[in-house]
Amino acid sequence: MTARELDELNAPWRLVFEEAWESFRSGNFGIGAVLADPVDGSVVTVGRNRVAERHRRPRTLSGNMTAHAEMNAFASLDRFSADGLHLYSTLEPCLMCSATALQLRVAHVHFAAADEFFSGVEVIWSGHALTAERQPATSGPLHCGLARFARLLPMVFTLRNLPGRSADQLARRVHPDLAARADAIAGDAVFEQIVRAGTVDEAIDHLQL
Repeated sequence: MTARELDELNAPWRLVFEEAWESFRSGNFGIGAVLADPVDGSVVTVGRNRVAERHRRPRTLSGNMTAHAEMNAFASLDRFSADGLHLYSTLEPCLMCSATALQLRVAHVHFAAADEFFSGVEVIWSGHALTAERQPATSGPLHCGLARFARLLPMVFTLRNLPGRSADQLARRVHPDLAARADAIAGDAVFEQIVRAGTVDEAIDHLQL
C-alpha cells in the first residue's frame, strides 16, 4: 500500500483520510467522515472522531462517546436533513451513526474498512416501514491497502485504551495481524515522529500495510 492509492480515489476520500489522521494524531480513535454532494462531488461538511478531546467548539461534539466522526459531520450541517448527500467514513458506521444517517435521509454510505463490531447492523432497519424506506445504499469496504490503514488507526486506540474489553477481544480475534501491528506501533520511533509532525501520506507509506 502506498499513498498513491489515496490519490486514485475520488476527492471526498482524501479529506476523509486526512480527518482520520488528524483524529489519530490528537489522541482519538482515528476516524474521519465527510458529507458530499454526489452531483458535483463537492464536500458539504467534514468531521472527525473527538471522543477524547476536552476542548469545546461550537457545533462540534467532543469529550464523550457521542463524538464520532459521522456525528460531527452531521452536527456541521446548515440544514435540517442530509437528503441526497453521500456519507464517507474511514470505518463502517456504528449503530448511533447509522441511525442518524437514516433520520437525516443520507442517500448513500461509503466506508473504507468494515467494523466487525457493527457489521450486519443494517438488518435492524429492515423490520420497520420507516427505517426500511429511509435506509441508504451502502458501499464498502475498499478493496485496497487503505482499508487496512483505516481499520488500524481506531484499533490502536482500542487496544491501548480499552484492554480486555469486548471490542479489544473481537479485534484481536478477527484481525490478529493488524492487532500485532497495532501493538508494535508503540515501539516504532519513526512512526511516532510521523504522528507528531507528518502527513497521512507519510503514515501510509511508512506502514506499508
